[in-house]
Amino acid sequence: MSFKDKFQDKILGWIPEDKIRIQMAKNDNSRKGGSKKSPTEIKRQPKTFEVKTLKDWKDAVAVATDPENSSLLFLAQLYENLLLDAHTYNTIETRIYRVLRSKYKIVNESGDENEELKVLFESPWFEQFMRYALWSMFTGPKVIELFELDDLLEVKKATLIPMEHTNPRKGIILKEPGDETGWPYKEGNLSKYYLQVGDDNSLGLLNQLTPLILAKKLAMGSWLDYIEKYGIPGVWITTDNMTQERAEELLAMGLQMISNHVGVLRGNEKITLGELPKTDAHKTFSELISVINSEISKLVLGQDGTTDHKESPGTYGSLKVLAEVANDRHESDKLFAQAIVNKHLIPMLIGLSSYYGGLSGHRLEWDESYDMPNSEYIDKVVSLTQAGYTIDHEAVAQKTGIPITGYNQTTPPTEPTKEPGKEPPSK
Repeated sequence: MSFKDKFQDKILGWIPEDKIRIQMAKNDNSRKGGSKKSPTEIKRQPKTFEVKTLKDWKDAVAVATDPENSSLLFLAQLYENLLLDAHTYNTIETRIYRVLRSKYKIVNESGDENEELKVLFESPWFEQFMRYALWSMFTGPKVIELFELDDLLEVKKATLIPMEHTNPRKGIILKEPGDETGWPYKEGNLSKYYLQVGDDNSLGLLNQLTPLILAKKLAMGSWLDYIEKYGIPGVWITTDNMTQERAEELLAMGLQMISNHVGVLRGNEKITLGELPKTDAHKTFSELISVINSEISKLVLGQDGTTDHKESPGTYGSLKVLAEVANDRHESDKLFAQAIVNKHLIPMLIGLSSYYGGLSGHRLEWDESYDMPNSEYIDKVVSLTQAGYTIDHEAVAQKTGIPITGYNQTTPPTEPTKEPGKEPPSK
């Protein structure tokens, strides 16, 4: 390593942790050594959460879709705020985790599976990448960095460039949100290490969910205001003592009565408790929030029967239809992820490092084979054994985890031999 390379690596170590580095390769061959690189900083912005309104949503969409100079800063801030809603975040994660936990295999052009190549994807970076890629369906395009390699030239991690630091229409990464110029990642040296997932003009499904989530936040905020105002009845103290000293004593007593419920009065003084409103606040606010949650589930999952209406079990047929609707979206998500891996990720990995050279001519396919539960598997084994079939006990032990060392052939019991002069023992 030259003195210049060592100096550059030293500089990299001084960069503060609160900044993200956009790594730029000096030439096509230098990256393979993992040393020659020049850092370019992008400035992270502090995260602030403020109350968002429909006007904020409209303004964010207008700026994000500006044909002259679009910016995703306000949309990114809005989406971060919306995803604080637990129901919305969980329904989206439900779709994403179904894909992340689906079985897959790496096959060649003939469809033959290659177990050794599959190991290349059994790493945290691949799940990070897939997670970011799938989130693009809900928040719009994601720009993902695959740059850092270990000593074996294997990818160490997938890094997401913050949404506000990207301009997908121009294909640039911005040093600061709102900049009109930046580093191009769709062409040139950076194109080897950065991959955009999602269409340039997409705002994601969260754009459609925004009015619902804002309405839900308003309902919950109004409910909290209602509780603060009317949750504890007001206390009214009347006195004919007009001295400031007595007024302060009664005020202190009234405040203490919130927890103690005890008051000491004199003469014509009296305490009156306010009445609670007759309106059923729980019904008013809770039902509105339930309706909004149901609408969110329908937009994300295609149905709400598996998330919101547990009090109404429904029939087997209706639940099956709902499951099929959710499965349609799952199959679509898998197709989306498969296309990203095969058309973009695998070629990128091959060009990134010789470690992934064996992926040439291979692709990812979803493994649709059915994993039979152990209890069902054992029942099948017993049934086949009783039918006279010979079972590979080593395969059974490997599948079930039950150590099997051999097979005992049972024989029917025989009648005891009768000795002369003796009766056989009674049963």
